[in-house]
Amino acid sequence: MTVQQIRRTGHRFLWPVALTTLLAQTPLPQKEVVLHATTRLVQISVIVQNHKGEPVADLKKEDFQIKDNGKLQTVSMFSVDASSTLPLPHPPEKLPPNIFTNELEQKAGTPTSVTIILLDGLNTAWKDQAYSRNQVVKFLKTIEPGDRIGLYVLGNGLKVMHDFTSDASDLIAKLETYNGQILPDITATEGAVMDTDALGLNNWTRAGGASGAERDFYTIDRVLGTLRAIEFIANHLARLPGRKNLIWVSGGFPMDIGFDSLAAWKDPSREQRAFTEDIDRTVRAVNNANLAIYPVDARGLVPDHRFDAANQKIDLSPKLGMGPIVKNQETMSELAGRTGGRAYYNTNDLNHAIRDAVSDSRVTYTIGFYPTSGQFDGKFHKLDVKVVDRSGLNLRYRKGYFDETGKPLDPKMRMTELKDAVIDPLEATSLGLIVGIRPDPKDKSAAAVVIKVDQKGISLEPNADRWSGKLDVVIVQKNNRGQQFAAVNQSIDLNLTKPTYDKLVKEQGLLFTKAVTLVPQARELRVVVRDVPSGTMGSVTVPFNQIVRQ
Repeated sequence: MTVQQIRRTGHRFLWPVALTTLLAQTPLPQKEVVLHATTRLVQISVIVQNHKGEPVADLKKEDFQIKDNGKLQTVSMFSVDASSTLPLPHPPEKLPPNIFTNELEQKAGTPTSVTIILLDGLNTAWKDQAYSRNQVVKFLKTIEPGDRIGLYVLGNGLKVMHDFTSDASDLIAKLETYNGQILPDITATEGAVMDTDALGLNNWTRAGGASGAERDFYTIDRVLGTLRAIEFIANHLARLPGRKNLIWVSGGFPMDIGFDSLAAWKDPSREQRAFTEDIDRTVRAVNNANLAIYPVDARGLVPDHRFDAANQKIDLSPKLGMGPIVKNQETMSELAGRTGGRAYYNTNDLNHAIRDAVSDSRVTYTIGFYPTSGQFDGKFHKLDVKVVDRSGLNLRYRKGYFDETGKPLDPKMRMTELKDAVIDPLEATSLGLIVGIRPDPKDKSAAAVVIKVDQKGISLEPNADRWSGKLDVVIVQKNNRGQQFAAVNQSIDLNLTKPTYDKLVKEQGLLFTKAVTLVPQARELRVVVRDVPSGTMGSVTVPFNQIVRQ
């Protein structure tokens, strides 16, 4: 892309000559360009345990066998991860003033595995919330030094109560403020590795009603809201290395509504809907982030209400059965099985279930292969992983992957994803970004937003004597209630000559700038960049109260 072409889109590339002082203190490790559109490495996180449930830590690359839709593959990538903190030969210094990033490697204390506990008040009855909360407190008192635990809550929005830490007292103190609702004074811990202040997602979690149609509307809304919240968490954790666990403490939700009631079929106001495609989308994001879901039924041991002592007559007809509870538990099993986790229900020992999930990250094998099929077919591929010449072992891993080049280039889908990234209460980390803010010393309402996109996440294809790609860029200002102002939404078509491409590789990223007018009522600025061919997303939030004016 020439400078003239870029200027016509409203952006200017700024190679580091002009920004040396702005980005000089931001160390970037050497990386190679990844051409997402021409090659793909399928990575699988595998937990291996013996018959006693203990982790097996002595396996080697040659011990594993992978099949993709029944076809044997060559293991091209192999690593063993144990719970620890990543060693940093040169620990990164504190970011300089007016520089913000979603790149976790720029922050000290990044662990090799992390577990997020999501307390789901949206899908859990009040009495069950109190019980599960006490069980989580009981677990937190047993945290070991190697554990890295984060605490999130979902109610009228998604909120970070505390990002990952091994400090049990800090987590318990935060949890004591939780009463099943999102409280305005709960914020992410200052100085945490992924320090964010999550905004409410009220448009995803509206209230329900009394009629069947209103209940259907509320059910659909909370199912979609829960799935989107899980996606947000996956996108947030994507850049962390190793295996990540999401312990979802919830009453759950059904995979479909309206198909098990004749009355609903006959009522034109009622909904009949399956959430298959929505679940598929969430599972894709979860698996791409190497995140395993561990649903824990917040109801504990659930007796059949037909045998309650208060009932004078026991009715064993199906209409009074355990249908809703079983359907919710089926969803839990589905999400766990497809992401390499485990589902826990019908147990009163939630503390033990949570401990099991955390312990699964003690030793994790990551294996990868390049599919021999060569071409993307857009279909779901079933994975089979075995340990050869070893018996009595239990393996747990995700069951497959979608063989897609990236997100469909549908305008409606594109806008939906960008809007979701703007309201996402967590920063997406799949695409690394460094954002610099340079206020105009003469005009308080003017500033330049400088964005550096990590070259590892940019999909480029050779096209004659050039390299082609495309980026979506959104810049939005927001107030403390999430209202948006002065939105900028543009696309950048990359058509790089060989010298420009070589410069991108050398500088390890693409830099461009955009002049913005600061809105007085805004409190933060949100930058979202999306790599169009792959659908990879990155976002950074810049709090205006942290901007230093010279």
